[in-house]
Amino acid sequence: MYLIEEQESLDHFLSDIKNEECIGVDTEFARVKTYYPKLCLVQIATPSLIACIDCLSDIDLDGLWEIIFDEKIEKIMHSCSQDIEIFFLNKQDVPQNIFDTQIAAAFIGYSSQVGFKELLEKELNITIEKSQTRSDWSKRPLAEAQLEYAFDDVEDIIELSSSIKEKLIKLDRNEWVSEECENLIHKKTGLMDTSEIWKKTKGINKLRNNQRRLAILLSKWREEKAAEKDLPRKWLIDDGEIISIAKNEDLSVETLMKSISSNRLKKDEIKDLHHFLQNTEETDFSLNQDNRRKKIKEEDLKAVSGYLESRSRELGINKDILGSKKDMIKFISERSGKLNEGWRKKLISDSNNLKLIAFQLDSIRNLLSAGS
Repeated sequence: MYLIEEQESLDHFLSDIKNEECIGVDTEFARVKTYYPKLCLVQIATPSLIACIDCLSDIDLDGLWEIIFDEKIEKIMHSCSQDIEIFFLNKQDVPQNIFDTQIAAAFIGYSSQVGFKELLEKELNITIEKSQTRSDWSKRPLAEAQLEYAFDDVEDIIELSSSIKEKLIKLDRNEWVSEECENLIHKKTGLMDTSEIWKKTKGINKLRNNQRRLAILLSKWREEKAAEKDLPRKWLIDDGEIISIAKNEDLSVETLMKSISSNRLKKDEIKDLHHFLQNTEETDFSLNQDNRRKKIKEEDLKAVSGYLESRSRELGINKDILGSKKDMIKFISERSGKLNEGWRKKLISDSNNLKLIAFQLDSIRNLLSAGS
C-alpha cells in the first residue's frame, strides 16, 4: 500500500498493472464549495498491489485513464454512479466493463442500497472503519486516517466480487447483473445530463400550471449559472426561494432581488434572469406522466405491484430491483419500459400471472392511446 504523488512512481505502478484482468477502483472527491466535483484521489487495487493516486499533485494522469478506460480490464467498484460521473466530467466518456458490487449484491438477497462495509462483514467477515466519509479530500497533506479509509475501500473489493460472483453463478443470475451494470454505464446521471435536474428542486412537484412552469425555468437558469460560476446551485438561489418566486408570479427585477437572498448574484445577473423568465417558452413539464398517473386505476397498479412483490419473494431479492412505481406506471400505460426489457421481460413472459395482468391492462392502454 502506498500513496503516489510523483510521476515516476505512477508510471511504474501503471506498468505493473496494465496486464491485469481486473482491478478494484474507487475515487475520493471534494464538492462542498464548487458545482463541479474536484477529483482528489483514485484508489487502485490488484490481487497483490494497492495504491492511492494523488490527483492534486503535479502528475500526468493520461496513463491512469488508459488503464481505467481499457475495455479488456474489468473494473470492480461499489455504488459507482458518482465515480462514473467523475470520469465523464474528466474525459467526456465512461469506462466499459464495470462490475458494481452493490448492484450485484442485490441479486443475491441484499438491499439495493447495501453499503460496502456491510457487504465486507457479511461476505468476508472483514470489518472496516467508515469515519472519513465526509472528510475534506482536497486538504493536503492527507491524514493517516484518510489514507487508511481510502485503502480500505479497495483492498478487499476483488475478493468480495469473487464471493458474490460465486453465488450469482449458482443462482444463474450473471447475465442479469451484467445487464444492470451495462445499463448503469449508459445512464446519464447527475452532471452528465442536467436537463432534468430541475425535478430535484424540493416542492416543485406540488406546483401546477404557470407556477410549475416558472419553477422549472428558475431551476434551469440556476443550474446554468451555477455551472458558469462553479458554485453549488443552492448558494445562488435556494429551493425555497424558487418555490416562493414561482408562487408569487411577480417577475419584476425589484421583486426578484428582494426574493433572492444570495449576495453571489449581481444586479445584471438578476436582470438576465428576469429577461430569461419573460422570454423563454417551456413546454416540457413532464405533465404527460402526471396525467398518465391520474388515469391509471389504483387496482391495476396494485395488481402489478402485488405480482412483483410475490415474484421478488420467490427470487429472494428486493422488490425495487424488479421495478419502481414509475416502472409499473409505464408498463401499465404503455406496456414498455424496464419491465418489458431484458431479463425482466423474460421473467414476465415466463409468468402466466403477469401475462394475464398485462392482457387485462391492454384495454386501459388502448383507452389511454385513444385519449392522447
